[in-house]
Amino acid sequence: MNNPGLRRRPVQKRSIDRVERILDACARLLDEVGLDALTTADVARSAGVPGGTIYQFFDGKSGMLRELALRNLELLLVRLRRRMAEQDGLTWPRAAELVLTETVEMRRTVPGFTVVDFADTRPGGSSFLPPGTVKESGDVLAERLYHFALKEAGLPPLPDPYRVMRLAIQATAAALQLAFAASREGDPAMIEQGHRLLRAYFADVASAQCTER
Repeated sequence: MNNPGLRRRPVQKRSIDRVERILDACARLLDEVGLDALTTADVARSAGVPGGTIYQFFDGKSGMLRELALRNLELLLVRLRRRMAEQDGLTWPRAAELVLTETVEMRRTVPGFTVVDFADTRPGGSSFLPPGTVKESGDVLAERLYHFALKEAGLPPLPDPYRVMRLAIQATAAALQLAFAASREGDPAMIEQGHRLLRAYFADVASAQCTER
């Protein structure tokens, strides 16, 4: 899917490195000053590039933030590949727990992630993806995770998959918001409640799928 916030995809190594420096600086500053105070001028200064360089690659601040959200999504998938390769007899409830576990760890360790996570690839609301960019049945995060589950993790198809995935994503986001409201490390008890919620939900969905067959 094309990124409406990215003016052009860098090809040469020098340009790729420059874009990564910009995104790294953006992530650091999000932790330091927050979303509202973040400016492209500050990002350029922190990244050590001319101010106009931001606009060579990104459609302003929102485009830069969207690309950061997509980079965080790719990082999640890399981490999931590693974790799921170690799993035997993977099930939907266990896969959902692994997603939550990796998301929690990213919140604790990845710069800027508490401000711009991969969920910000969703359309509408506080997202950086313009409404109407993806088809009505799903969003970038739901589609990518479901495709990963089927094609790479080998999980069986779900009934009404995008509603299932979107509800699970929203419920997980709510649990994480509560868990990390007062602590960078998160409230372990609330995180465990998130695990319980996902286990129960996907066990029920998977059970309903088996019953329908």
